[in-house]
Amino acid sequence: MRGISVTTAGLFGAAVVAQVASISMLPRTLGFTNLTYTLVCLIAFDLSLWICARLFGSGISLGVLIPTMSALVPLASILVGVVVYHESASIPRLVLLGIACGVIGVAASFG
Repeated sequence: MRGISVTTAGLFGAAVVAQVASISMLPRTLGFTNLTYTLVCLIAFDLSLWICARLFGSGISLGVLIPTMSALVPLASILVGVVVYHESASIPRLVLLGIACGVIGVAASFG
């Protein structure tokens, strides 16, 4: 089995960070009426999509990349919501998210 290169891992991490940054800017866009935050949000999201396209082009499987990002981005977004926006982190909410991430992981392993 082929290992993941440092470059690929770095690009993957940058794609996750860019998506989380984009999502964390959404409340500040005020429904896309605040031009500055709207541009930051859109640029960060576009950057993430560009990085994902580069990863796909280098041979990373969609079946690996998308499920992994589908688990990491929501977890990191909740962390941003709790730390930056002072949202509640109730136990049921965290348990349900953990279960959802587990289901994504199990689903990604089939195929």
